[in-house]
Amino acid sequence: MSSELTSRTSKERALRITIPLLVLQLIILSLQIERPSGTLLFKTWALAIQAPVVAVSSGIAGWVAHVWKGYIWMVGARAENERLQEAVRQLSLTNSSYEQIKEENLRLRRLISLGESVPFEILGARVIARTPSFLSNVIYIDRGFRDGVRIDKPVLSGDGIIGRTVLVSRRQSQVQLITNPDASIGVMLESSRTPGVLRGTGDLLLDLSYVNNTEQVAVGEVVLSSGLDGVFPKGLVLGKVVDSRKGKGLYRFIKVEPEVDLIRLEEVSVLLSRPPGS
Repeated sequence: MSSELTSRTSKERALRITIPLLVLQLIILSLQIERPSGTLLFKTWALAIQAPVVAVSSGIAGWVAHVWKGYIWMVGARAENERLQEAVRQLSLTNSSYEQIKEENLRLRRLISLGESVPFEILGARVIARTPSFLSNVIYIDRGFRDGVRIDKPVLSGDGIIGRTVLVSRRQSQVQLITNPDASIGVMLESSRTPGVLRGTGDLLLDLSYVNNTEQVAVGEVVLSSGLDGVFPKGLVLGKVVDSRKGKGLYRFIKVEPEVDLIRLEEVSVLLSRPPGS
């Protein structure tokens, strides 16, 4: 019994030694055996074992590279898009600025041409404030006593009369617009030379009073200053007739639309005095 156990143990030990030796010998032989293609068998086995690992690693590396490139491209595209948007905003602001300058130049040219046709010393001014209401019947300009402005000086835009100064300080003046309910101006109709009085109503339209019902006053008739009120020189435009019909009494019902857009005033001219020799 003991001899059989000893014999089995000896065989097991022999196998434990023999198997590793055989494996080692196979490895050594594989290092020396060449395939018909000339490649060592060991290298072929090693390549076969490494192939899946290399494939997975390559796939991961390619995916990471793709994602990284995509991210970098997106970041660059986003930055480029922001730069382009900023450039568009700058161009829009520049274009808007040019348009504002163009409009201002047109208004100033009208003021200059008005000064050439009126024999008065003309002082340019800017509107700096207005009464807080839908229709501002009073505005404030940046000229005052120090600039030669006095009370009851006519104030014009490039299109016609807008009002007169009623309060004057050293650096500013208050201008009563022709739409003010307290404003009244001596006028005449351009074609017939019929006189009348133009009154403010506090609204967008003016009333033309004291024109007899027998007069034929057509819509579109131009209304001019008559010069009889002692404030405004003769012949300046005030507006056009937009409604004309017989009144209940002696005088016609006439509505006049101001020539000037009084809501959007920005630059005006103040008539100071007649130049010497005029």
